[in-house]
Amino acid sequence: MSLRLAVLAMLDLEPASGYALLRRFQNSAGFFWHTSHQQLYKELHALHAEGLIDCAEVEQDGKPDMKVYTLNERGGRELDALLAAAATPLKIRDPLLVKLFAGRRLPPSELLAELERHRDQHRRTLATYEELVAYFAAAPAERRQRYFFPQQTLRMGVLYEQAWLQWCEEVIAGLPRAAG
Repeated sequence: MSLRLAVLAMLDLEPASGYALLRRFQNSAGFFWHTSHQQLYKELHALHAEGLIDCAEVEQDGKPDMKVYTLNERGGRELDALLAAAATPLKIRDPLLVKLFAGRRLPPSELLAELERHRDQHRRTLATYEELVAYFAAAPAERRQRYFFPQQTLRMGVLYEQAWLQWCEEVIAGLPRAAG
Protein backbone atom coordinates (compact mmCIF):
# COMPACT_ATOMS: atom_id res chain seq x y z
CA MET A 1 0.00 0.00 0.00
CA SER A 2 1.12 3.52 -0.53
CA LEU A 3 0.31 6.97 0.69
CA ARG A 4 -0.87 7.64 -2.87
CA LEU A 5 -3.58 4.99 -2.53
CA ALA A 6 -4.62 6.27 0.89
CA VAL A 7 -4.91 9.90 -0.31
CA LEU A 8 -6.84 8.97 -3.45
CA ALA A 9 -9.17 6.78 -1.38
CA MET A 10 -9.80 9.62 1.07
CA LEU A 11 -10.54 12.07 -1.72
CA ASP A 12 -12.85 9.49 -3.32
CA LEU A 13 -15.10 9.84 -0.27
CA GLU A 14 -15.25 13.63 -0.46
CA PRO A 15 -13.14 16.65 -1.46
CA ALA A 16 -10.92 18.16 1.22
CA SER A 17 -8.33 20.79 1.95
CA GLY A 18 -4.87 19.59 2.92
CA TYR A 19 -5.61 20.45 6.54
CA ALA A 20 -8.95 18.61 6.51
CA LEU A 21 -7.29 15.63 4.87
CA LEU A 22 -4.58 15.60 7.53
CA ARG A 23 -7.30 15.64 10.21
CA ARG A 24 -9.06 12.75 8.48
CA PHE A 25 -5.81 10.82 8.48
CA GLN A 26 -5.37 11.50 12.17
CA ASN A 27 -8.92 10.35 12.92
CA SER A 28 -9.26 7.41 10.55
CA ALA A 29 -6.68 6.11 8.08
CA GLY A 30 -3.87 7.30 10.33
CA PHE A 31 -4.71 4.46 12.68
CA PHE A 32 -3.48 1.99 10.09
CA TRP A 33 -1.43 4.17 7.72
CA HIS A 34 0.69 6.85 9.36
CA THR A 35 1.74 9.96 7.47
CA SER A 36 3.31 13.22 8.47
CA HIS A 37 2.14 16.71 7.50
CA GLN A 38 5.08 17.03 5.10
CA GLN A 39 4.50 13.65 3.45
CA LEU A 40 0.82 14.39 2.92
CA TYR A 41 1.37 17.81 1.33
CA LYS A 42 4.18 16.43 -0.85
CA GLU A 43 1.83 13.68 -2.07
CA LEU A 44 -1.00 16.16 -2.72
CA HIS A 45 1.34 18.32 -4.83
CA ALA A 46 2.56 15.27 -6.76
CA LEU A 47 -0.98 14.00 -7.41
CA HIS A 48 -2.02 17.46 -8.61
CA ALA A 49 1.06 17.79 -10.83
CA GLU A 50 0.25 14.39 -12.39
CA GLY A 51 -3.32 15.50 -13.09
CA LEU A 52 -4.90 12.92 -10.78
CA ILE A 53 -6.60 15.44 -8.51
CA ASP A 54 -7.98 18.91 -9.08
CA CYS A 55 -7.31 21.86 -6.81
CA ALA A 56 -9.62 24.83 -6.34
CA GLU A 57 -8.78 27.85 -4.24
CA VAL A 58 -11.58 28.89 -1.91
CA GLU A 59 -11.57 32.36 -0.41
CA GLN A 60 -11.76 32.59 3.37
CA ASP A 61 -12.71 35.69 5.28
CA GLY A 62 -9.64 37.08 7.02
CA LYS A 63 -7.52 34.03 6.19
CA PRO A 64 -5.38 32.91 3.27
CA ASP A 65 -7.23 31.13 0.47
CA MET A 66 -7.84 27.44 1.13
CA LYS A 67 -6.93 24.82 -1.48
CA VAL A 68 -9.60 22.14 -1.81
CA TYR A 69 -8.57 18.92 -3.55
CA THR A 70 -10.97 16.75 -5.52
CA LEU A 71 -10.45 13.35 -7.11
CA ASN A 72 -10.95 13.67 -10.87
CA GLU A 73 -11.76 11.00 -13.46
CA ARG A 74 -8.12 10.23 -14.20
CA GLY A 75 -7.43 9.95 -10.47
CA GLY A 76 -10.37 7.59 -10.15
CA ARG A 77 -8.82 5.34 -12.80
CA GLU A 78 -5.49 5.45 -10.94
CA LEU A 79 -7.29 4.55 -7.72
CA ASP A 80 -8.98 1.61 -9.46
CA ALA A 81 -5.61 0.40 -10.78
CA LEU A 82 -4.01 0.65 -7.33
CA LEU A 83 -6.94 -1.19 -5.76
CA ALA A 84 -6.64 -3.99 -8.33
CA ALA A 85 -3.14 -4.87 -7.09
CA ALA A 86 -2.95 -7.53 -4.39
CA ALA A 87 -2.40 -6.22 -0.87
CA THR A 88 0.63 -7.73 0.85
CA PRO A 89 -0.24 -9.20 4.25
CA LEU A 90 1.20 -7.28 7.18
CA LYS A 91 4.46 -8.51 8.66
CA ILE A 92 4.68 -7.64 12.31
CA ARG A 93 7.76 -5.74 13.48
CA ASP A 94 7.06 -4.85 17.08
CA PRO A 95 9.95 -3.81 19.37
CA LEU A 96 7.89 -4.73 22.45
CA LEU A 97 7.52 -8.31 21.24
CA VAL A 98 11.27 -8.58 20.70
CA LYS A 99 11.85 -7.21 24.19
CA LEU A 100 9.32 -9.64 25.65
CA PHE A 101 10.91 -12.52 23.73
CA ALA A 102 14.12 -11.82 25.67
CA GLY A 103 12.19 -10.85 28.80
CA ARG A 104 13.91 -13.38 31.05
CA ARG A 105 16.93 -11.06 31.02
CA LEU A 106 14.96 -8.08 32.35
CA PRO A 107 13.86 -7.36 35.90
CA PRO A 108 10.13 -8.20 36.20
CA SER A 109 9.39 -4.65 37.38
CA GLU A 110 10.91 -3.20 34.19
CA LEU A 111 8.95 -5.56 31.99
CA LEU A 112 5.76 -4.83 33.94
CA ALA A 113 6.25 -1.07 33.53
CA GLU A 114 6.81 -1.48 29.78
CA LEU A 115 3.71 -3.65 29.38
CA GLU A 116 1.60 -1.24 31.43
CA ARG A 117 2.76 1.68 29.32
CA HIS A 118 1.78 -0.12 26.13
CA ARG A 119 -1.49 -1.29 27.67
CA ASP A 120 -2.40 2.29 28.59
CA GLN A 121 -1.67 3.47 25.04
CA HIS A 122 -3.84 0.71 23.57
CA ARG A 123 -6.64 1.61 26.00
CA ARG A 124 -6.50 5.22 24.80
CA THR A 125 -6.56 4.10 21.18
CA LEU A 126 -9.52 1.81 21.85
CA ALA A 127 -11.38 4.67 23.54
CA THR A 128 -10.78 6.84 20.46
CA TYR A 129 -12.06 4.08 18.18
CA GLU A 130 -15.14 3.62 20.36
CA GLU A 131 -15.88 7.37 20.06
CA LEU A 132 -15.71 7.02 16.28
CA VAL A 133 -18.02 3.98 16.39
CA ALA A 134 -20.52 6.06 18.38
CA TYR A 135 -20.17 8.93 15.89
CA PHE A 136 -21.03 6.67 12.96
CA ALA A 137 -23.87 5.00 14.88
CA ALA A 138 -25.46 8.44 15.38
CA ALA A 139 -24.79 9.62 11.80
CA PRO A 140 -27.54 9.82 9.19
CA ALA A 141 -28.13 6.61 7.24
CA GLU A 142 -26.69 8.11 4.02
CA ARG A 143 -23.40 8.91 5.75
CA ARG A 144 -23.22 5.47 7.39
CA GLN A 145 -23.80 3.87 4.00
CA ARG A 146 -21.22 6.08 2.26
CA TYR A 147 -18.67 5.25 4.95
CA PHE A 148 -19.50 1.53 5.19
CA PHE A 149 -16.02 0.38 4.18
CA PRO A 150 -14.11 2.89 6.32
CA GLN A 151 -16.27 1.71 9.22
CA GLN A 152 -15.07 -1.84 8.55
CA THR A 153 -11.47 -0.71 8.94
CA LEU A 154 -12.55 0.93 12.20
CA ARG A 155 -14.15 -2.36 13.30
CA MET A 156 -10.85 -4.13 12.60
CA GLY A 157 -9.08 -1.53 14.72
CA VAL A 158 -11.50 -2.09 17.61
CA LEU A 159 -11.02 -5.87 17.45
CA TYR A 160 -7.23 -5.48 17.22
CA GLU A 161 -7.08 -3.21 20.27
CA GLN A 162 -9.39 -5.49 22.26
CA ALA A 163 -7.25 -8.52 21.40
CA TRP A 164 -4.06 -6.64 22.24
CA LEU A 165 -5.45 -5.59 25.62
CA GLN A 166 -6.60 -9.13 26.41
CA TRP A 167 -3.15 -10.49 25.49
CA CYS A 168 -1.40 -7.80 27.53
CA GLU A 169 -3.50 -8.54 30.63
CA GLU A 170 -2.68 -12.26 30.27
CA VAL A 171 1.05 -11.52 30.04
CA ILE A 172 0.91 -9.16 33.02
CA ALA A 173 -1.01 -11.74 35.07
CA GLY A 174 1.60 -14.37 34.23
CA LEU A 175 4.67 -12.23 34.96
CA PRO A 176 5.22 -13.16 38.62
CA ARG A 177 5.11 -16.88 37.80
CA ALA A 178 7.33 -16.53 34.72
CA ALA A 179 9.86 -14.37 36.55
CA GLY A 180 10.36 -16.85 39.37
